[in-house]
Amino acid sequence: MTAFEGAPDGQGDIDRRAAEDGGPTVAAAPVLDARLLPAALSCWGATVVALTVGWVAGLVLASALVLLAIGLWVVLLRAVAHPSERWRVVAVAALAALLLGAGFAVAGAWREHRVATHPLRNTAASLRVVVLPEDDPKPVRSSAFGGDQRWTVRARLREYRQGGATVRAGGTVVILGSGADWGELLPGRAVEFRAKPEQPWHRDLTVATLRAQGPPVVVGALPWWQRIAVAVRTDLASAARVLPEEQAGLLPALVVGDTSALSDEVREEFEIAGLEHICVVSGANFTILLAVVLGAVRLLTLGPRVGAAVAGAALLMFIVVARPDPSVLRAGAMGAITLLALVTGRRKQALPALCTAVIGLLALCPELAVRAGFGLSVLATAGLILLAPSWSDWLRSRGWWRVPAEIVAVSAAAFVVTTPLVVALTGRLSLVAILANILVEPVIAPVTVLGAIGTVLAAAWPPLAELILRCAQPPLWWLLFVAEHAAKVPGAEISVRGGLTGGAIACAAVVFVVLALRSAMMRRLAAAVLLGIAVVLIPVRVWHPGWPPAGWVLAVCDVGQGDGLALSVGDRTAVVIDVGPDPRIMRSCLNRLRINRISLLVLTHPHADHIAGLAGALEGRLVDALAVGPGELSGTGEFASTGDRRVSNSTRSEADSGASTGASRERRAQDRRASVSGPEQVASLAAQAHIPVVELSSGQALRFGAVELNVLAPVPLQHRPTGPPSTDDANDRSIVIAATTPAGRILLTGDIEAPAQQRLLHSGAAIQADLLKLPHHGSRTTTKEFIAAVHPRLALVSVGADNTFGHPNPSVLADLADLGVTVARTDQRGDVLVLGDGRQLRTLTTR
Repeated sequence: MTAFEGAPDGQGDIDRRAAEDGGPTVAAAPVLDARLLPAALSCWGATVVALTVGWVAGLVLASALVLLAIGLWVVLLRAVAHPSERWRVVAVAALAALLLGAGFAVAGAWREHRVATHPLRNTAASLRVVVLPEDDPKPVRSSAFGGDQRWTVRARLREYRQGGATVRAGGTVVILGSGADWGELLPGRAVEFRAKPEQPWHRDLTVATLRAQGPPVVVGALPWWQRIAVAVRTDLASAARVLPEEQAGLLPALVVGDTSALSDEVREEFEIAGLEHICVVSGANFTILLAVVLGAVRLLTLGPRVGAAVAGAALLMFIVVARPDPSVLRAGAMGAITLLALVTGRRKQALPALCTAVIGLLALCPELAVRAGFGLSVLATAGLILLAPSWSDWLRSRGWWRVPAEIVAVSAAAFVVTTPLVVALTGRLSLVAILANILVEPVIAPVTVLGAIGTVLAAAWPPLAELILRCAQPPLWWLLFVAEHAAKVPGAEISVRGGLTGGAIACAAVVFVVLALRSAMMRRLAAAVLLGIAVVLIPVRVWHPGWPPAGWVLAVCDVGQGDGLALSVGDRTAVVIDVGPDPRIMRSCLNRLRINRISLLVLTHPHADHIAGLAGALEGRLVDALAVGPGELSGTGEFASTGDRRVSNSTRSEADSGASTGASRERRAQDRRASVSGPEQVASLAAQAHIPVVELSSGQALRFGAVELNVLAPVPLQHRPTGPPSTDDANDRSIVIAATTPAGRILLTGDIEAPAQQRLLHSGAAIQADLLKLPHHGSRTTTKEFIAAVHPRLALVSVGADNTFGHPNPSVLADLADLGVTVARTDQRGDVLVLGDGRQLRTLTTR
């Protein structure tokens, strides 16, 4: 626990009357000062309504709160006159909450009205804008092979020029830009560029989304405070290079929130393990900063006011260095309140400080009310204040030592209060989060302290800073070790219903569990249930998994809105066709299938829902070859083309294939588990793992044991392109494969649409099959003529639940029903396995 976040409000008072009477002094129970809690909740709720529903709703809510305050005035007056102090406090707190909520509703409505009537909202034409970036650029996933890395940048609008007129206007904008130049922007340095305005993605006081139509041009100097911040972050990153690569990327994230060097592998492991909050600056960082500064002030015998001023300046500078993210602002505000308490001589209490910080920050930055980071930070801090102390006392009363009791209580409290919001935002829940946080908690403080010392020394004496940072290597190793192994636990993270409904269900479940566990009988019952689940599920799911069953032929992974399939070609060996949009989902599916070797990995076409999960498929597996369509990797510089060579050998076995091409040498894919966003990344991943890349086109045939693959499309290229092909017709360039398997003939169609389907029909290729992987997730571009020509017994639809595209299209499903085709959908049944011997097909699913 930190001084800002973990201390209970009050430490108990001495019973003065007993002392005066000569009796023993008795410590009173700690009293929780919650007078500001209703006001904070009222202000937060009113701001959320005004920003998300609209300024009219904000004014209506403000009027309702004022009327409610007036209507309750008489009741409140009677309560104020009540002889009991508790009733008077409740009356004043309720009245203040109503009036403050009304004020914040009006303020939020005013801000939302200004944004809604901003002149840029009515502009659709391209224009030149000048903005001031407020945060570091954030990379986003691309939607296809081609194109540069895309970035989002939050910025403050200064002016824009259109038709010869310059309009000076403020407001927050979100920029979507492509190219390396956008990734090099620095907060505080003005840039100019041409962009096309669009409606904002979220209702968070953002004026517009600006789609950049060119690189940014720097038009302003970096302020001195931002130059200091850049120097501090750069010096720390340079000094951290004495550590191993992953540790060097993690240390700046822990100390100053700089995640630019944090690998995607570590990010993913921390997310699954429930440790991602460690890479966010919070109260612990400010506690260490203020402890050092105030300690130095005390050594110099300076007064409390001077000390508070120096500490305040250091606090502001640290906010600039760490970037004013929501959690940083929350922790900084609580730190400022602590300094104010120091100057005024008042006792600092955590809950009033948190409520004051919330009210003050929402008054200055109303958009924080709808920012996930702010909500998670406030909820976690509230959990440490309200729940952790009592839980720790309960454990200590049952014989636990103080430190273990506090670690367990803090980890459990933070997990419990943030779970509903995490579920609502992500639809995922980490089942190992509490244990992982318990294991790493003892090393967080040493790493942060050593990192802070190293940060200061890096600017003055780099060799000494490097020596200090080397001392942080063991705890950093432990952090990475716990995250890696926690993320690999089967079922470490599960998918649950997200959104408002999922969050509400999770909130109700959390409240029920917390209240129920207050009963000794319920605790015993819960322990028995958990023990029973562990006794049954751990042996079944870990030591003797029943998935996949023997004799499976085809697996369709539930990767969401995308494709990820595996054809079994031997013991723990498969041909993989597409890898879905998410590396972790694809990796988990292949792990469940117990596949440790991929004879051929086919990327049918360059769209993210088919190729972004590539790293997850490669991780920990031996990969013989990677296949793409003709020319898809042209221009990357890494592609070892097979040219027009026909990959055909009707008698070629697994072993023969490896012997003849040298491609089956044991290679373990060492990758970062990053989502693939372009041809360069595909080629780079293949090159790093020494995986040969081949092109597949119609007429080629490959055999892997009892499975034969015949490529039906696309046709070979007549002329090799100098760069990556256009993504506009990528669906119709999909690789189409007919696989002859023990279960029958399977037609794998990628995302081909009506034009490519017609070309196949007129090409004379044998497209009839027992199983059809429905093209393009069952979109309306699939023709009934094509389905009738294939005439499958079973159609497999890989599609995401509640997707926004309306896949699969009802008319396509009706066509399948008219033809008597059985349909298996991943959005309804999860992973789908196909088994059979050709005469009879059957499917097994995970739902």
